[in-house]
Amino acid sequence: MNTNINEDFKQEGYITGLDILTSDEVDFYLRSFLEYEKRLGGQITGSYRFKSHLLLPWMNQLVKHPNIINAVKQIIGDDILCWSTDLFPKEPNTGKLCAWHQDATYVGMNPPDALTVWVALTESTLENGCVQFSRGSHLKGQMDHKQTFSENSMLLYGQEIPVEVNDSTIVHAILKPGQASIHHVMTVHASGPNQSNTRRIGIAVRYCGSYVQQQNGIGDSATLVCGKDFGNFELETEPVIEFGREEIESHQKAVSPVGPQHLIESK
Repeated sequence: MNTNINEDFKQEGYITGLDILTSDEVDFYLRSFLEYEKRLGGQITGSYRFKSHLLLPWMNQLVKHPNIINAVKQIIGDDILCWSTDLFPKEPNTGKLCAWHQDATYVGMNPPDALTVWVALTESTLENGCVQFSRGSHLKGQMDHKQTFSENSMLLYGQEIPVEVNDSTIVHAILKPGQASIHHVMTVHASGPNQSNTRRIGIAVRYCGSYVQQQNGIGDSATLVCGKDFGNFELETEPVIEFGREEIESHQKAVSPVGPQHLIESK
């Protein structure tokens, strides 16, 4: 694993190509993901795309995977919360994409010491719409976004930054199954349509320092991953039984106060 994660992340706003999962682990998590889809009728929709680590012990296991936590610690320190897990596979030949945008636009983190770890369970390539980052864009502050409501957008309001991104800054996060990228909550990023004949499947796990406060009355809860809690988020209960009664109640409680304008789609 990259020994200069913190230095590179501070300068570039992203890290990519981290080896996270073994091939056996990829098989396990992909199989678990597909079984979750099957349980939900073949498609993950609505609130079941978000905070599924409260319903699924295997997802909670991924949230705390040692290789992920080791990388996150190097960036934001030892006191870490997970405030969301997002699922949204990109289907082939649908034209769906994500325009250039910043995750920070809707999450209200202060300070913005938050990031997304995007774990690939299948190949993530140029052809199937891998995530793209604009190098150094996290240093430019919060940018204005417009809402396009485009039918082709995977984002809730089709939000995008209404300015051109310099091609010389664009980096594609091409990943093998089991690899991951990490990007800062302020990093400008996008993803193109899946023009292949197979699905692109990944899991986005979102972390912040437990010292971070959430503004704008958003009211997210969070799972304490490691270190100490500073009392800035209501702490979540970890799952024991998949879709157990207590797990369902915990999940419903966690997603209920968060209006749709605050939910982020996986890229």
